[in-house]
Amino acid sequence: RAQQGRRGQQGGGGRQRRNAPSKLVVTEGTLTGTTVALQGQTITLGRAHDSTIVLDDDYASSRHARIYPDRDGQWIVEDLGSTNGTYLDRSRLTTPTPISLGAPIRIGKTVIELRK
Repeated sequence: RAQQGRRGQQGGGGRQRRNAPSKLVVTEGTLTGTTVALQGQTITLGRAHDSTIVLDDDYASSRHARIYPDRDGQWIVEDLGSTNGTYLDRSRLTTPTPISLGAPIRIGKTVIELRK
């Protein structure tokens, strides 16, 4: 019973933020419908075969971008020096940038979103 009381007090230290996304969904491109559960891991995107999401897209670089949680649990997208760029809400990324729920991330012909 003491453990039940502790569970309810897990306010600020929990990894999951309120309104935090639980999955990444491909909404446009050849992988439309693909879903990856967000469990605190880094997700890599690109043409390289060891990417979390392998993009069969001439406009994607081998190691194009990554999506990862910061220490506060906010998900960040970072372009990894790609040739054609990574776009968040139509803006080309120049620095690692926090991702809002449902904001489109475009890599070549592929668009992904973070969803609840």
